[in-house]
Parts: sequence; structure tokens; C-alpha cells
Amino acid sequence: MKTYSFEDLSSATLAEVAVLRHQPMQPAVWEELARRELGEHDRAALGFVVEKLLYYKTVRANEATIWARAIYPLLALAERDEIRAFSAVPLVARFDEVELRGKADGALAESVDEELGLPYLVVVEAKRGVGATDPMAQLLGAMLCAARLNERAGGQADEIYGCYTVADVWTFFRGRFDWTAPRPVMSLLSSREYMEKTEGQTILAILESIVGKFQT
Repeated sequence: MKTYSFEDLSSATLAEVAVLRHQPMQPAVWEELARRELGEHDRAALGFVVEKLLYYKTVRANEATIWARAIYPLLALAERDEIRAFSAVPLVARFDEVELRGKADGALAESVDEELGLPYLVVVEAKRGVGATDPMAQLLGAMLCAARLNERAGGQADEIYGCYTVADVWTFFRGRFDWTAPRPVMSLLSSREYMEKTEGQTILAILESIVGKFQT
């Protein structure tokens, strides 16, 4: 059996696992998710986070600092009921004779006594500097693992969400699945880029709308 870590993935290795179909841009899908009304508490908390970022040079800070200041706070604000924010999320799933494994930087996932349950949105933070790599293949690998875990557990297996971040810029993806083919088919729809400094409310509304899709 072949085993690939998220860091080793490429378009070619992903093709051994699934058929990936990239859909044309559909701004209306993300605009609909962004229409969710934020509560007064969330608006106030978001205002504090954004205020701290406004004059902060996010492109110069290291990934851990940006995760703590910008990314994780919004994931935590999107929590509802038993869907919680997690960091350093281990994921492993098998697809016939290929196994994918690695860590997503974060996730919004089911919480069982504060332990990670089924993931519904996975987040990959792009590495920058000398070791910079394209985060796309890592994110798709994490999304495939999350969807497979849902499918094996009898959860909502036809849809999964992902996001990669570069500094304080978020790009979302929706994956829809057909599990009946010899290899799973994942149809991918991407959003435009959203900068947290200026579009924090839009990002949080999208996150909360995604969580709302998976609430029981």
C-alpha cells in the first residue's frame, strides 16, 4: 500500500486517490453564505480581533503568530453547539491501496468531550519564506481525508469545506463528492480571496454559515 503525507502530495499523486473536477467560479454561492447575520457578541469580538490587525504587518510575522492573532480567533468565534475549533488536527484515511495522512493546521469539527470528532471544515496555513510551498495540494488531501472519515462514519459525506490562509487572507473551497465511481469524484468550487483586515465580517459569516450546514 502506498502512503502519502500531505506535504508530499501533488496533482499526480492526488489523481491516484480521486478524480478532481474544478468548477467555474460561482460568486453567488459565497455571497449567499456571507449574508448570515452576525450576533452582537460576535460583532464585538470580531471588532477587537480586527482592530489588533489593522496596523499589523501580517506578511512579516511568522505563521504561528498569525495563526494565534488572526486565524484561530475567527474559527473559535464560529463555534456552535458541539462544533468546535481545533488546531494541529491529525487526519488519516485509506482509499483502496493508497493512504493519505498528515495534519491540518486547524478545523471546525464535532467535539466529543473536547476530543476531535468528524471534521467539517479543514484549514491549511500556507508556509512562507524559503520553505514556501503551494498549499493547494495539502488542502485537497486534508479535505479528501475529512470527507472519507465522514463517509466511513455514516455522516454527511457528500459535502466538505476547506480553506487555506496566507497571512490574514482566506480562500475557501467547497468539495462535493460522488462515492459511487471506482475512485471518489470531488467537484471543487473556490471562493475569491478575503482579507481579514477589511472583510472580517464576511469571513466570519461564511464560517458560521458552513457550521450551520452541519449542525444537527
